[in-house]
Amino acid sequence: MKVPQIKVSFSKVLLTAITATTLFSATSTPAIADGAGEMMKNSAMLPVRLVSVGSTVVVGTPIALTRQVSVRIREFTKTFADKIGGHEDFPPNFFASFLSVPCGLIVGTGEGLLYGGKNAFGPGYEKPFSLQAFSLGDEIDPGTGSK
Repeated sequence: MKVPQIKVSFSKVLLTAITATTLFSATSTPAIADGAGEMMKNSAMLPVRLVSVGSTVVVGTPIALTRQVSVRIREFTKTFADKIGGHEDFPPNFFASFLSVPCGLIVGTGEGLLYGGKNAFGPGYEKPFSLQAFSLGDEIDPGTGSK
């Protein structure tokens, strides 16, 4: 007796895993709605919230990244310049920038990616298309309130 061979591709396995995860997570979440009207409103807002999260990831993350890089470069330049002569004068700022710009780029990029994602999935879902969701609010990190 000949056993038939089944071809399994990575994309089929991935699609099956995503489908199973979606079904299991959808069936295990409790209903949060207070009534039928609240449930209807949440159901109607779901596509808006999903589009908001997608657009805030695409647009808000680079904004958060740029904001954090500039904050960290200025902060590191001031700190390094104070250690070699004071941040009020040009020469210490000039020489401090050789070290502070690369450090600020690295640290700011990491923080910007983190805060951009947090803003997209937090405020981007709760308050779709808000300034905070696009990382344009007064506080870049909604959790700690850091600027």
